[in-house]
Amino acid sequence: MQLIKVYSNQETFKTVQFNKTGMSFIVAKQKDPGASEREHGATYNGVGKSLLVRIIHFCLGASTKDYRVFCEKLPGWIFYTEFEIDNIKYITKRATETPDKITLNDKEQSIDKFNKEMGSLCFSIPNDISVLSFRSLIPFFIRPKREFYIDCKIPGKSGTDYHILLKNAFLLGLDITLVQKKFEIKKEQDRIKQLENNFKNDSLLRDFFTGNKDVSLTLVDLDDRIKRLDDDLNAFKVAEDYYEVQKEADKVEKEAFTLNNKIIMLQNNIDNIDKSLTITPDMNKESVRAVYNESQIHFPDALVKTLNNLEGFYENLISNRKKRLLEQQNKLKLEIAEKKEGAEKLRAKLDKLLQYLGEHRAIDLFIKLGNESAELKMERDNLKKYQTLQASYKTKQRQTEKERILLNENTDQYLSKIESETTALRDYFRTLAKIFYPKSIVGLTIETNEGENQLQFTIDPKIESDDSDGINHVKIFCYDLTILFKGQNHKINFIFHDSRLFDGTDERQKTEMFRIMNRYFSKSGKQYIATVNQNQLEEIKKHLSEAEVEEIITRNTILYLTDDAESGKLLGTTIDLSEKR
Repeated sequence: MQLIKVYSNQETFKTVQFNKTGMSFIVAKQKDPGASEREHGATYNGVGKSLLVRIIHFCLGASTKDYRVFCEKLPGWIFYTEFEIDNIKYITKRATETPDKITLNDKEQSIDKFNKEMGSLCFSIPNDISVLSFRSLIPFFIRPKREFYIDCKIPGKSGTDYHILLKNAFLLGLDITLVQKKFEIKKEQDRIKQLENNFKNDSLLRDFFTGNKDVSLTLVDLDDRIKRLDDDLNAFKVAEDYYEVQKEADKVEKEAFTLNNKIIMLQNNIDNIDKSLTITPDMNKESVRAVYNESQIHFPDALVKTLNNLEGFYENLISNRKKRLLEQQNKLKLEIAEKKEGAEKLRAKLDKLLQYLGEHRAIDLFIKLGNESAELKMERDNLKKYQTLQASYKTKQRQTEKERILLNENTDQYLSKIESETTALRDYFRTLAKIFYPKSIVGLTIETNEGENQLQFTIDPKIESDDSDGINHVKIFCYDLTILFKGQNHKINFIFHDSRLFDGTDERQKTEMFRIMNRYFSKSGKQYIATVNQNQLEEIKKHLSEAEVEEIITRNTILYLTDDAESGKLLGTTIDLSEKR
């Protein structure tokens, strides 16, 4: 894929026609060259050099959500990008009014379908790897935003470290099935680890997991308890009227208790009568006479007659009393007999009720026992599941560890077999980096990552020197060229760098970048495209001969963007297109 042209339906837009091969520079000139780019805000709302990158990505299927402000501020605009793939010309068309649609060679389609087609045209992407796509890979060749000029291996929305490795390994021509396998092994290990953590957090299983209880012995104990409960439940006779019978039994028991108390009181009355019958008066006329004789008092005849009458009265009184007590006693005995008969009936009724209650149980007790049995069975099942899973966990853990070790061995063997290819990558990067840092240890490390992580390869572009923006930008420059010239699985034939690549970079190193561009791209059939600030070019020109300035810069500058008038800007107008965050 090579870029040909970017243009718009608006006459004010400055059409950008790229050189078919070699270098193409879009130069931003400022009315006041001494002012900084930041002061002039020469990004989205500046002359438009960074905006050009955004427009190209817009025409290459970038997500609509990243262009909401862009589309709102540019109603009615349509942008076009022409490019070639395998000598076939393609034109994309995308309108700000309908950003969810894009046209490729007069065929309108959804953004997703467009990106799938572009993925097939530009990259050799396996069908079963969703992480790899046109939109995830094209940023390696045209970095879309400022934040993607920080890490050479992360030129766009990257996702996880696994995703980053997968994309870089793919473009460097490494076997990504090895990357996938390591990811799957680690994912399974993490799943098992999560299962282990779930055990730790389970209140039932925590003691078993920590070793404070023995699972096997606890299972035996649970089986015994469950058997006893189930046996009780099997022999359980449920009485739905259990509580009504129980109330009746309580009532009968109270009645029997009251009746027995009455019987006892009646018997006490009979006993008192028996005692009363044994009591007789101890006074008679002879005793009265004896008293008079001892006193030597004459006992007159009238007194004798009176005493005889009195003795008869007492005898009659005692006889009547005895008769009355005996009648009362007989009446009480009859009443006791009657009440004892009633008490016997109540006792028989109570015995019958108690026997019923003894043979039967309440439904809620049955339910309670059933629930208790169910809870114990659930606990037993959980422990058995834990026991099974724990055994499976240990087996799987050992298995995945064996797979990881075997995968490392296979990866080492694989890297040994493709040593010539990885050496070519390493040496190409090293050759470029040495131009900038001849005394530093530099190179591109590609080796097996044996760590317990998701990454099967370690891909590390190295420049051992101070970690500054300048060095980081040099690393990006060298790595992007390595992928372009020595990478695999792609048909991209251009690199497009924004001027921010040259920010913070020593002017001598910037000069070397331009010399490398000339040396590597002039006759390669590939394109190097860059937006450059005027002040950056002035720094570079100080270290170039006039012939080099003409050959490298002057001949290859395809467009000037200026801030002295709106007509000099890319859009031909001033619009703030910065995305609100």
